[in-house]
Amino acid sequence: MRVYYFQAPSDKPRFQGIRQGILDVLDAKKAFYVTSDGMNSLDIPAAELEALTETGGSMLDKMDALIIEGSTPDADLGYLLAYAMSLRRPTLYLYDKDVSNRGVLKYLGDRQVPAFIQVRSYGGDQATKIVDEFLTSIMGEEADNEPTVKFTLRITPSMERYLQWKAKQMKMTKADFLREQIDTQVVQRDEAYKKFLKKE
Repeated sequence: MRVYYFQAPSDKPRFQGIRQGILDVLDAKKAFYVTSDGMNSLDIPAAELEALTETGGSMLDKMDALIIEGSTPDADLGYLLAYAMSLRRPTLYLYDKDVSNRGVLKYLGDRQVPAFIQVRSYGGDQATKIVDEFLTSIMGEEADNEPTVKFTLRITPSMERYLQWKAKQMKMTKADFLREQIDTQVVQRDEAYKKFLKKE
């Protein structure tokens, strides 16, 4: 699990404690993380992180989830939320209920927030509990996505030739190719199934 953690700089010591608590939860969950100020869980030097991003795309593209502590006003908040929406990444937007940074929240309130973006307020030491619950929920989804169910499917020889050719082109196994196609082309596009899951 790769997580990008954003927190705008603040001169309030309380927010440093919240930041450290959230990073401790990420460490406990054994998640690889990168923070908005360049810190990461593996102590990779900043120059190497930049080299990784230069090899293709943004660092955010490589993340599985985003956690945004949005109590302090910052120009990047709206950008990060829009980026998370475009990538459809699970995102937790946290804000201190005692701090009035309503700009982004007002924007979100005017729009339908996708289900994969959670907006939560916290008070006291609740931030770490909320982050822990968020990570548990998305890591649980990740565990559900591990292929463990065996399934037999009979196909025609022409389908087999196509699968061999396509898998070679994509540099993956035939099974991985089929799993990816079922997930992206069938499951994620089935609105009736999504409604069914919400009722469970």
